[in-house]
Amino acid sequence: MSTSNEENLERLVADNCLKLFADYQLEIRSGDLGDSFKNRQFLLCGVIGFTSKHMRGALVLASTSEPLDRTSPESTTHRDWICELANQLLGRVKNQLLNRKIEVYPSTPIALRGEHLSPILQQRLVAELFMAGGGAVCVWMDCEFDDGFELPGASVEDAAPVPEGDMVLF
Repeated sequence: MSTSNEENLERLVADNCLKLFADYQLEIRSGDLGDSFKNRQFLLCGVIGFTSKHMRGALVLASTSEPLDRTSPESTTHRDWICELANQLLGRVKNQLLNRKIEVYPSTPIALRGEHLSPILQQRLVAELFMAGGGAVCVWMDCEFDDGFELPGASVEDAAPVPEGDMVLF
């Protein structure tokens, strides 16, 4: 059975989200928050759009305050930090898409208050919902694909163009 473009992309985004937060020494794990989350809301979400030759959309990273408190530098606001995390996450996904011969062009990330995102947990639109200590992180990509385009499920090259976490100046 072949996997769909959406499934390939969702897995790529979720795996990279786990790695991103691990790099900031915060273990997040997949899970259903169930009743423990019903009266809570996401603090903020970072949204970053992107385009490529055969797909376009946006990556959304939503978080309660706890993961942001535990990972952000002291001098950074939560609003700036969620944008930076969304930007870093799309950068990781972009690297892996380059390995699949897909070049992605990101836009500038924006932050939105998260209180209106809580109802989405009742739908199956999210790629992944993670528990993070006393909080939660949710990530998904809203993406359109050109008709007939197939997103490769695995890399077609051996190494990432730039290892995640490295800085490139140009």
